Amino acid sequence: MLRAKPPKTAKAAKPVKAAKRPELPRRAERERQRHRRPLRLTGLRMRLLAAFAAVALLTSAAVTGVSYVLTRQSLMTRINETSMQQFNAAISQNLKDLSNARPSTPANLVYLAGNLSTAGGNDWVLYRDQMTPGTTQPTLGYDSVPPNLRAAAKKSVAWQRTRVNGVPYLIIGTSVQPNGIEVYDFVSLAPQQEDLDRLAQNSAIASGIAIAISLALGLLASRGVLLPLRRLGIAARRLGAGKLDTRVEVRGNDEVADVSRTFNETADALERSIAELRSLEASSRRFVADVSHELRTPLTAMTAVTDLLEEATDVGDESAPAAQLIVNETRRLARLVEDLMEVSRFDAGTAELRREEVDLVALVHGCLDARGWTGRVTLNVPEQMAVAVDQRRIDVIVANMVGNAIKHGGDGPVELSIGVSGPNLFLQVRDHGPGIPKDALEHIFERFYKADKARGRSEGSGLGLSIAYENAHIHGGELSGGNHPEGGAVFTLRLPLQEATAQE
Repeated sequence: MLRAKPPKTAKAAKPVKAAKRPELPRRAERERQRHRRPLRLTGLRMRLLAAFAAVALLTSAAVTGVSYVLTRQSLMTRINETSMQQFNAAISQNLKDLSNARPSTPANLVYLAGNLSTAGGNDWVLYRDQMTPGTTQPTLGYDSVPPNLRAAAKKSVAWQRTRVNGVPYLIIGTSVQPNGIEVYDFVSLAPQQEDLDRLAQNSAIASGIAIAISLALGLLASRGVLLPLRRLGIAARRLGAGKLDTRVEVRGNDEVADVSRTFNETADALERSIAELRSLEASSRRFVADVSHELRTPLTAMTAVTDLLEEATDVGDESAPAAQLIVNETRRLARLVEDLMEVSRFDAGTAELRREEVDLVALVHGCLDARGWTGRVTLNVPEQMAVAVDQRRIDVIVANMVGNAIKHGGDGPVELSIGVSGPNLFLQVRDHGPGIPKDALEHIFERFYKADKARGRSEGSGLGLSIAYENAHIHGGELSGGNHPEGGAVFTLRLPLQEATAQE
C-alpha cells in the first residue's frame, strides 16, 4: 500500500503552454537512423564490384584458357615433328644392325638400344617375341608402352603421349623387319610440362592483377553512379523529415539526371500540396474555433432556459418528455462546444497547464462522486498521494477513462488502481466487457472515432479519449489503451514521478 505525503495548501502555478508535438513521429527518426547504417554486402556498390570482378574473371579465364590451349597445341606439335624426325633418323642410321641382328639376345637388344640412344637421344626400349626387353633406362620397360600403341607400332610408325611413373612422355614406336624387333623411343615431356605449368601460373597472376585493376575501376565507376544516388537518398530523407524545400542538383543528361529532375518535380508538387493542406487545416481549425466561440453565447442563454424548464412543475405529462429531450440535447450540445474549443486550443498550442499540488486519491474520489459513479467502481488506491498536476485536466482524463469503462464494460465491475511503476506513477482503469476490437486499437485516440459505428448519437462525439490523450501529453505523460489478457479493456495513465511526490 502506498502512502504519500499529505497534500499541501494548493498553490496556483504559472501556466504552462502545451508543447507542440514534433512534426515527425519517432518511426520516421528510426527510419533515418536505419538509412545511416553502413552499406550492406547486398548493396549496389557491392553488386557493381562483383559484376566488374566477374567480367574480369571471365575475360581472364577465357583469354588464359585460349592462350594455354593454343600454346600447348603449338608446343606439342613442334615436339612431335622434331621427335619423329629424330626417331626416323636414328632408325635409318641403325637400320642395318636392327634388320640383321642374329640372334636377338637380351644383351644384343641392350646394345642396340644404346646405339639408338646415341644416335637419337632420349631413352629407348627394344623388344622381340617373349625375350627380355633391352632398355636404356631401368625404370622404363616394355610394360610401360600402352597396349594400343604396341598394336599400332607393329603395322607402322605410331606415337602416343602418356605418363610413366608420373612423368609425361611422348612414345614413338615401330616394328623393324624382317626380324620383327619392336623399337620404342621415350621422349620426356617434363621440360615442356614445366613450361606449361609456368605459363598457367603466370596467367593466374595476370588474372589476379586484372581483377584488382577491374575492382579499382569498379570503385571509380560505382562512385560516379552511387554519389548522385546517395545525394538523392539524402534529399529524400530530408524531404521525409519535413524539409519540403529540399532539392537536388541536376548534372548531365543521363538516367540519374532524369531521376533527379523527377525528384525535384515531385518535391515541388508535394510542397504545393502540403502547403494547400496546411492552409485548409488552418482554415478548418479557425472555423471550428470561431463556430465554437460564437455558439457559446447563445448556448449560455439556452442552458439557463433549459435549467428553468427542467425545474418547472407546471409542465404537462405530454410535454414533459419533450422538455426533458430539449434539456438533454442542449447540455449535450454545450459539452460538444466545450470539447471543440478545447481541441482548438490544443491545435493552436495555446492550451495552458496550471499545476497545483493536490491529493490524487482525493481528486479521483471527487471525480467519481460528482458523476455518481462511486458505487460502480472498485478502488485499489493508497490512502494519499500528493501530485503536482492540473486537477481540472486530470479530472477530465479520469472521467473519460471511467466513463468509457462504465459505458462499454457491460455489467461487470470497473476497477481503478493507482501505484508506482519504475520512474512513473500510473492510474489504471479496467472493465470486464468485450474489450476493444482489434481493428480499432490503433484508432481509439483519434478524434471523432467510434469503434462501434452503430452507436447512437447519445453515445458521445468521439472527442473524449482524444482530449484525455492530449491532457496526458501536456503533463509530459502518456495515455494508452488495450485489452487485458483476462478479458475486458484497460486504459493506463502514466505520469513522470518527478512531477509527483510519493512515498511508501
